[in-house]
Amino acid sequence: MRLAQVSQIPYSRRVGPYHFQMIQAKLSGPVQPIVGYSLQPFYTRQQQWMTDMADSLSQLYRYTAELSQAAKQFDPSRRNSVLHARVAVSSHPERAQAKAAPGAEPGSYQLDVIRLATQQTNRGIMAESSGPSLLPPGVYTFSLTIGQQENILAIQAKQDDSHEQLLKRLAGVIHQADLAASIEYSETMSRMVLRSSHTGAKHAFQLRDIDGAVVRTLGLDQVAMKASDAEYDLDGTRSGSPSNQVELSGKVAATLLQPGKASLVIQPDSELLLEKTRELVTRYNRLHAFVEERPNLFTTTLPASLEQIARSVQSGLADYGLHIAPNGQLKLDEETLTRSVERDFSAFVQDVSKVSQLVERETGKWRTASPANLTGFNEEDASGRAFSSFLLPNHFYRQAVYTGLIINQLW
Repeated sequence: MRLAQVSQIPYSRRVGPYHFQMIQAKLSGPVQPIVGYSLQPFYTRQQQWMTDMADSLSQLYRYTAELSQAAKQFDPSRRNSVLHARVAVSSHPERAQAKAAPGAEPGSYQLDVIRLATQQTNRGIMAESSGPSLLPPGVYTFSLTIGQQENILAIQAKQDDSHEQLLKRLAGVIHQADLAASIEYSETMSRMVLRSSHTGAKHAFQLRDIDGAVVRTLGLDQVAMKASDAEYDLDGTRSGSPSNQVELSGKVAATLLQPGKASLVIQPDSELLLEKTRELVTRYNRLHAFVEERPNLFTTTLPASLEQIARSVQSGLADYGLHIAPNGQLKLDEETLTRSVERDFSAFVQDVSKVSQLVERETGKWRTASPANLTGFNEEDASGRAFSSFLLPNHFYRQAVYTGLIINQLW
């Protein structure tokens, strides 16, 4: 195809649309037309910028979520808050020990163990294990009564039974009636031992022959220890229990181990409080250092929020050993924290809960904010400020995408 003529495009029309941008970029002198170019170097570098930004945002969200989680542990409105953790200390752990559920009221109990709850124990006659059975061959029936429940049991003695074989068969029959049966050995001798499955007088049992004399012959009616209830004095009040596990209050239970007096003290778990406070400080400092290392990536909102949190900690928890270090991070005096919590735990709960709420509120803003609000990149007005010195890499990204102008520069 042959052209009759070539239309000439005036210089003003070719260069005019970019005149303003050229002035901003300080492009003085003649501009040679771009004959050919490759965008691959730019796209490679731009992809690296975007990858670095995505990695940084991912780390920011993770560090922020972990700081929020650490702060939530000091929120008293949460059931699993570390502020509800309790420990029980016994003055004589060999006599009695206690366990406190979360939220138990701090205080002390004076406990005097008078008698422990016991199981009934019957021990039979000792005989040669490999010797012949003490029972002649035949079927024997007997009754086993536990409380108000009577069970009729039967066992068959065989001609060639040894004493041990008969005892093992009898133990299997008795197990079915919810009674602990075992065989006790002494060198070559053995005998049947019966124990109630639970402590307390209501679990006492009685054996009686019905047909034959299996109970009397084996001595199973010989009571070695009677079943009894525990008896103890709690803060001057006498009480009893069928078990050695007794409830002192709605959230405090004690285990009776042997007769004698013991003082049980319920108090906040200071070790756990110290551990979780360390965790809070560590996670704040990690986030603070992460933001400080990237001054040109995030907006000033993040450093300002971190500073607000640090000031809140300084003003509310200074008496508990928490202060701001010269580098802006938090530092913890563990001895001061432990002493202050022991001195006035209720005041600590009030002060630390305010800090916890502030941290949750501020970190919640970061976790729900868009990347544009965190990095300062706003697509709506980017084309109008293509060459303004904004945070990298947005500056270069806006040049190419929103103006179409590629500066003759080696990237």
